[in-house]
Amino acid sequence: MKLFIIFLKIIIVAALLIISNGNLALNKTENKDIFFDRYSDWLSEIFNNGAIVVGYVISTEWLPDKPDNQANESVINIKR
Repeated sequence: MKLFIIFLKIIIVAALLIISNGNLALNKTENKDIFFDRYSDWLSEIFNNGAIVVGYVISTEWLPDKPDNQANESVINIKR
């Protein structure tokens, strides 16, 4: 639930920043069109960047390298 609220806050703050930086009065139709274009561009960039990050995380090797035979034999001898 907390993550959803944080996500919602980020979405609202981004919308307010787009409105304030563009000096958009949303009571005009042309300003609404500009806002929705900029907001949808921002959302698509967020999605694309998220896909890049997820792709990088998936392709990264997270397991350590396999030990060589000598290190493996010493582990076996210790256990005996």
